[in-house]
Amino acid sequence: MKKSIIAIAVSSAAFAAVSVHAAEGSTVDVYGNIQYAYTDNDAGSDFEDNGSTFGFKGETTINEDLTAFFKYELEANADEKNTVSTRLDQAFVGLKGNFGKVQVGSFDSIYNNAIQDSVDQFENLGFNNNSTTTEGDTIAYFSPSFGGLEIQASAQVKGSDNANDGTAVTLVGKYSVDALTVALGFDSLENDQADDENTIGLNVGYQVMPALNVSAKFETTKDIEDTFGLAARYGYGAGDIYASAQVISPDSGDDYNEFGAGVTYSLASNVYVYGEVASIEANSTADSDTQTAVGVYYGF
Repeated sequence: MKKSIIAIAVSSAAFAAVSVHAAEGSTVDVYGNIQYAYTDNDAGSDFEDNGSTFGFKGETTINEDLTAFFKYELEANADEKNTVSTRLDQAFVGLKGNFGKVQVGSFDSIYNNAIQDSVDQFENLGFNNNSTTTEGDTIAYFSPSFGGLEIQASAQVKGSDNANDGTAVTLVGKYSVDALTVALGFDSLENDQADDENTIGLNVGYQVMPALNVSAKFETTKDIEDTFGLAARYGYGAGDIYASAQVISPDSGDDYNEFGAGVTYSLASNVYVYGEVASIEANSTADSDTQTAVGVYYGF
């Protein structure tokens, strides 16, 4: 689960202006982070931005049963003074209440959050994942918990003026009981693929003890590949130690493997450093690429 990070100067006067001009019954927060990493792999070494972000988020109370909310978040490269570039990371508005919540805009895939993130849990390095619908043009519903069961659904709508027109549907069901959480996900990939592929995934997580969580996932993308992954994360007090491994089985070609591990160390509640190492294979015929990264995160 890669973190987002940032380099931006915002004066205290600007923060005050945001608060003063918030509508009655509303809250608006300015937040962000800055992250740097030094990476090394077969392509060479580099000092790089690791996803620095800044954004705004807020809520407005409509009545005692209904609240409106929004988020607008940008990523900004913070490692080279003369080549700063900014792009949209997330932007959405929504309503929440006893019914759950509905939001529309651009945001993280509900399938990715439920199925893939626990195994692809790295700060900088990353595993291969089965295909999911791209972000944007999406409306999603998140149900409240019904005795441990939560239902999520999203639809990405592409109009007829888009080359990949159509509606891609993603569904997630999560059930939690005691220390066990099971999630089942489906992504139709309707407007991202030339043919009739879809991705289905299962994730099982277990809280072995307060400090230790283990999880496993299985994913299959029709006519493309299957993936099986395992992960563990242990909180040792000053940070986390984590490790993941997975086997990817393409429909065409041999299986290939990926392994990775890392450790974080907190300097404060909003500041930590980390180190990671992984063996990544791009495909079944590629040589293993040993990748390393050390980095820092500062959030505000």
